[in-house]
Amino acid sequence: MTKIMIACTAVTLSFAALLSSASAQDWRPSRAVDLIVPSGAGGGHDNNARILASVMEKYAGQPINVINQPAGAGVVAYNEMRNAEPDGQTVGQVSVSIVSDQFRIEGVDYNKDSYAYIGQISADQNVLVVTADGPYGDMDITQFLAAAKDAADPIAFGVSGNWTNHDYTRYQIEQAADVSFLRVPIKGGAQIVLSMLSGDVQVGALYPSEIKSQVDAGALKPLAHNGTEPLAAWPDVPSFTSLGLPVNLAIWRALVLPKETPEDIRAGWESILEQTMNDPAVKEGYATAGIGYAYLNSTDTVALVDEAETAYRTISEEAGVTREAQ
Repeated sequence: MTKIMIACTAVTLSFAALLSSASAQDWRPSRAVDLIVPSGAGGGHDNNARILASVMEKYAGQPINVINQPAGAGVVAYNEMRNAEPDGQTVGQVSVSIVSDQFRIEGVDYNKDSYAYIGQISADQNVLVVTADGPYGDMDITQFLAAAKDAADPIAFGVSGNWTNHDYTRYQIEQAADVSFLRVPIKGGAQIVLSMLSGDVQVGALYPSEIKSQVDAGALKPLAHNGTEPLAAWPDVPSFTSLGLPVNLAIWRALVLPKETPEDIRAGWESILEQTMNDPAVKEGYATAGIGYAYLNSTDTVALVDEAETAYRTISEEAGVTREAQ
């Protein structure tokens, strides 16, 4: 009889655990969700969010409103994400700036430990591009770097603000190839593209989604990228790594919740994201927009973020990056 009671108790506890797990994963938002994006409309961040939200609504069971908040170079958005009610009705989309902002922007007090992670949603490369009809349009990456090294005046390199991804990639290229560029701060990837087309700057390092239409139209020419896998849109474009140049900073985006969000809500969002990322519509939308598909669960995303903080801290110290007001 005792053995039977113990067995029944074990079965009961096991069943209760399964119900608890299922209940957590079954959590869904009760009304429309705000997805805060730390950029304006039209850039890589925004494109990613809108593709994701259009599919994620199906699994969340509620409309998902993309809220663009570019103020303060994304700082306002990150603070809004952190300070939102932890009820699952507000989600944030973050990038590597969640770890690099603390090194480059005055007054930032958030870091990788300020949020609860739902999962990674994409991975992009920075692609070094020049204008196709400009002075470097007929060169490959080796010829371009040689020209940059021999130039009487440094080639103008467009970067977005104060030490964003563009800048970190520029710094890695300079260190790896022993060249120096003229750093030209411009607000946002879309504006860098316009500055290149108008001739104000000659080169930039941008996300595929920010340059795809201009590359496809023949206005811009990609020379190399900082990823480890071939570019989906332009598989013949070499990586810097394949050329023996250590230009390889990981660039990713992820979804987060306020740190205090309860476990059942976190689990619910993790389930929603997993279903969304496995939906073929996301992969098709990413491919069309030039966004790199990459999905990691919450645990693996935390490890990814930890590695990124170490990498960006190291470069920030080596390059002498200073915190500036936005």
